[in-house]
Amino acid sequence: MSGLLFLSLISTGNAVMTTLPKVQLPLAPPAQEPPFDDSKFFDRVNTTIYQICTGESLPVGKINNALHDSLAETYYTLIRMNISQEQYPRAEEIVSFLSYTLTLMEKYLDYESEQNTFSPVDMGNTPYKDLELWYDAAAGVWKKISQDYPDAKMYDMPAPIEPKKWIIGEVP
Repeated sequence: MSGLLFLSLISTGNAVMTTLPKVQLPLAPPAQEPPFDDSKFFDRVNTTIYQICTGESLPVGKINNALHDSLAETYYTLIRMNISQEQYPRAEEIVSFLSYTLTLMEKYLDYESEQNTFSPVDMGNTPYKDLELWYDAAAGVWKKISQDYPDAKMYDMPAPIEPKKWIIGEVP
């Protein structure tokens, strides 16, 4: 006796999967014993927060590479510090905020590069909407940490860039 198996799959809708942003690299585990770097950590964080949280648009793009590099250096220094168990939850939130901000700056650089390319085809590799995910993640953490920075105001989302217009026969 031979059998025939007939399988039919019917699509009943589209499933959309979104993942929450992840920090670039997490903070090192809490230090178990002294010496702790808590005061150095928060001194450096305070300077950085007040530098980027001015209530104005986040300085991003090619012309702001120095700020990006400074933030990246700070971030990678902070995540290696020995933070006490008492200060660890607060430090972890701050590192998340800085990571989301740093990633937003990096994604914006990709977005800016794509928007400033003369091409008849929009590759759409980094749509502006993707940048909002990182801004929203940073803003969510900012709500938790902002009370520690009364004179700082969360930066604004960088403005979108109009794509370069490409006209056939015209040299860019």
